Amino acid sequence: MNSSIDFIGDIHGHCDELRSLLQKLGYVETAGAFRFPGGARSVVFLGDYIDRGLQVRETVNLVRAMRDAGSAVALMGNHEFNALSFWQLNGLGGRTLKSIRGGYLREHSFNKVAIHTRTVESYKGRKEEFAEMLDFLKTLPFYLETETFRAQHACFDMRCAEELKAAGVRCFADGNFDELITRANDQFDEYEDSLFHPIDIFLKGPELNLPSGMTFRDGEGVLRRRMRLRWWVDPKGSTLRDLSFQPGVEFPACDVGPELGNRGFYGENERPVFFGHYWLTGLPALIRDNVCCLDYSVAGYRGDGRLVAYRFDGEQALDAGKFVWVDAGTV
Repeated sequence: MNSSIDFIGDIHGHCDELRSLLQKLGYVETAGAFRFPGGARSVVFLGDYIDRGLQVRETVNLVRAMRDAGSAVALMGNHEFNALSFWQLNGLGGRTLKSIRGGYLREHSFNKVAIHTRTVESYKGRKEEFAEMLDFLKTLPFYLETETFRAQHACFDMRCAEELKAAGVRCFADGNFDELITRANDQFDEYEDSLFHPIDIFLKGPELNLPSGMTFRDGEGVLRRRMRLRWWVDPKGSTLRDLSFQPGVEFPACDVGPELGNRGFYGENERPVFFGHYWLTGLPALIRDNVCCLDYSVAGYRGDGRLVAYRFDGEQALDAGKFVWVDAGTV
């Protein structure tokens, strides 16, 4: 793989912005796929191609064309994983999760159906193409690791990476999909070989139960009792405020209690890590010189989000001047 890579954050069906960003980065559409002239650069997409936006089908087709042409690597996002689980009948592959009610691995409640509405609408009248899209999602790796960087949708955790390596799982196309997707949804360890924890960490990141009585509403208005963690911060001696990674929510500077235990964190001397998922706002900025989030809410409801890339050339101390972006709705 090229050492010069453009990492791109969550797209969520905003294909016009994706095309504009790729062109701004210097990619040219030739022979059905965007490529960098001479092959000097390539893209790593950090997941979440579907849901929310109006151009899901177009986005998936563009990402897939680049992947198939060798000009991009496409990683799994939690929305792709949720879609695969949503359409998977519980009990296929010889396993049934008794903890999951209903006929599917993800309940078909009003809220869950609503999340996938834009994706289904994008494939209306294209049933076979929708099935092909799901097959494409099964081939997406959970993370990418080289000598110079790490990349995943939400959080990199070495122990979780070792669990997946030991299980021989890089993506859902590595084996019997029906079995693997069931193991990935086995939240309560009904089977000894559950894959829920490592995949959940890579795709959603670690979370912490809030103190009794404390809640907040996320950007979509959903009432939450758990908060997302800054997994690159040492939890020892840190307060709830120090560890919170919930943009727009202010927590008190109180102790977090014993729940974090001996949880590790992503240290300052680790190779650069790139991810999306966290719905940041404002102008792109580095979290730390080896920690880079690229989700700047292009699908945000306020309409002021951005689709963001980082132009990586192997540097181990990242440079805030190497962000490139397009504003939502300006193409």
